[in-house]
Amino acid sequence: MATTEELLRYDAEHIVHPLYAIGQNRGLMFKRAEGACIEDADGRTYLDFSAQLDCVNLGYGRRELVDTATKAMQETSFFTNFFGLSHQASVECAMALGELTPPGLDHFFFSAGGSESVEASLIFARRFWQNAGKPNKYKILSQYACYHGVTFAARSLTNMGAGGLDMGLVQKVPGFLHVPNYYCYRCMFGQTYPECGLRCVDFIADVIRREGPNNVAAFIAEPVMGAEGMVPPPPGYWEKIREVCTSLDVLLIADEVMTGFCRTGKTFAVEHWGVTPDLMTMAKGITSAYFPVGVLAIGDRVWEGMQGQVEEGHTYSAHPVGMAVAIAAMEIYRRDKIADHVAAVSAHLLERARNELLPLACVGDVSGLGFMGAIDIVADKETKRPFDPSVQVIDWIKAEALKQGLLMRGATIDEGIGDRVVWSPPLIVTVEQVDWALDVLKSILGELKPN
Repeated sequence: MATTEELLRYDAEHIVHPLYAIGQNRGLMFKRAEGACIEDADGRTYLDFSAQLDCVNLGYGRRELVDTATKAMQETSFFTNFFGLSHQASVECAMALGELTPPGLDHFFFSAGGSESVEASLIFARRFWQNAGKPNKYKILSQYACYHGVTFAARSLTNMGAGGLDMGLVQKVPGFLHVPNYYCYRCMFGQTYPECGLRCVDFIADVIRREGPNNVAAFIAEPVMGAEGMVPPPPGYWEKIREVCTSLDVLLIADEVMTGFCRTGKTFAVEHWGVTPDLMTMAKGITSAYFPVGVLAIGDRVWEGMQGQVEEGHTYSAHPVGMAVAIAAMEIYRRDKIADHVAAVSAHLLERARNELLPLACVGDVSGLGFMGAIDIVADKETKRPFDPSVQVIDWIKAEALKQGLLMRGATIDEGIGDRVVWSPPLIVTVEQVDWALDVLKSILGELKPN
């Protein structure tokens, strides 16, 4: 059997790691996991404060999900839902989803992940308007610094890192426009909430009017900005953007790939504001990452406008194993009252973080909703000036945390909207685990000095 050192060497020489330099790795080999903790090949344990990619919502080692997947593989292994073919698991999964999604969002397109679901939402939005006799309504609006996936159209939506993720590799698909986001701490208009009156939403309405409502198909956003730095919207944002889209006859797409399935303390984040989008994407938490599944929920209006339309799909759309795991995961969310647990523990987390971290010299902002939150790191609190990129302050914080057994993610100002240390742990973390993580962070952030 190869040693850990040999495996890591082979890894660096043969495997591409997304968002990491090709030909390199971090020298860390994970081997097993349980609950909210993971263990490396040397037997060291880490508290996973990121659910790795914000997807292991129900924690590691869930026997129910493993047994469900095993049983499904033995019974069905694979069925397609192409060509009008049906199988029991996909129908039962849709029925279970329909009990959780907002009213009227109970029609579904299945895929194998978030990017595919986002891609489908754009196709459905444009196709809907074509079928309605308005083919010029093709433009899609998304936010600056947003992230919606890595397929070609999803990349065209994405503006994380001011396009730096593309590195000049791809030209944007035509018809995509970016508008200001809702990050109040670094407001693109230099205004202050609530005195601003949600200027960012008014601006979106202005853009739609100037582009021409007859040319704009949809606006898409995450209910909480995710990979860019876990930024919650200001109160009233989603209610007002829903009103704008309705009044100007533009479809509203909520990208719940990251926020969905209890991560914000509600089954879906839009429930916080009583908003029902026309289309809603899902992935990640639907199976707690035990099997790749993506979903596009389709509202009644779009569904009726698509009757008789033929659309393409993906090989693994409605994979029976994924459908079975999704059904089992949804039952756990309900049975174990995961949303209530998230709401209670995350409120404690956010209160402690604001009380104990915000006074620190280099902490400019602490914000979050449920288990999606972050700490904005600054070199100057008064001017909100970030550290010079050469300092690599977020990398330093993550490395120091890892030394103490805390695995975290971060977002740099080059990638998104600020230098932010983020939290998005498995939803089953305890108060004791959260307190320990905050103690670790407090000790690390206390070492930072302004300027």
